[in-house]
Amino acid sequence: METKDPINTAIDIAKTAKAVLPQTTEETDGAISTLIGWFNNVVLFPIKKANITYQYKLECFKDDLYNQIDKIPEQYIREPDITIAGPTLESLKYTFDEQALREMYVKLLASSVDSRKNSIVHPSYVGIIKRMNSYDAKLFKYLASCRGYIRTINPNIGVKGTNKIFIDTMPEWYIVWEDDNIFQTSASLVRLSKLGVIELMYDRTAGDEGYEMLENSDALKTILKQYQSKNMDKELEIITTKSILYVNDYGKQFATACL
Repeated sequence: METKDPINTAIDIAKTAKAVLPQTTEETDGAISTLIGWFNNVVLFPIKKANITYQYKLECFKDDLYNQIDKIPEQYIREPDITIAGPTLESLKYTFDEQALREMYVKLLASSVDSRKNSIVHPSYVGIIKRMNSYDAKLFKYLASCRGYIRTINPNIGVKGTNKIFIDTMPEWYIVWEDDNIFQTSASLVRLSKLGVIELMYDRTAGDEGYEMLENSDALKTILKQYQSKNMDKELEIITTKSILYVNDYGKQFATACL
């Protein structure tokens, strides 16, 4: 029985990109004997021109792709969809140094040759990854690992006994995550929402359970203290709206194909 060759499968993926990369295929005609050769001549040209040590990164990509495809049972390997393989390989050369994004592209390429994932792999995923940065990718990976609703709050600094609040003092969305740049995390959440993979929901009826850690956050208290020191004549407090976020069905399918 003939056995599959994941490397040759990976090479085939690269070859399918030729149809959507007409400006680069002439120089590679007759020269594509390995995945490395193709990437050296085409995908990695900008890196090569910039005199970056690209060979090591290329080997990492080749090994990663090999390992992903090798996990697919032979009977499920199919010809990759050119609407996914071509744009993915084209986009790779612009994000090759970003590990989190590169890993997403590798997984998407592998998913595109797995017939079991026909119903979830979609060409729009390339555009989603392309519009992410590494921070977005890492945050989405964390969110996708959570089950169900994720508690979040919308904090502000207010003056006790009044309806007055300080504008732009707190992140719009606050969650407990490993990164301490709470404003960057908030902006990333908004970007992921715009990409359509998560839902941000203001919810004043969310109840109180599970929000204590968010409302008593040291990061938010530090900001409050800073404003208290500048406004000694006012009694300030942190005011929050209890909200939720979640990875929607589109985001779940994207995660299955790309994470």
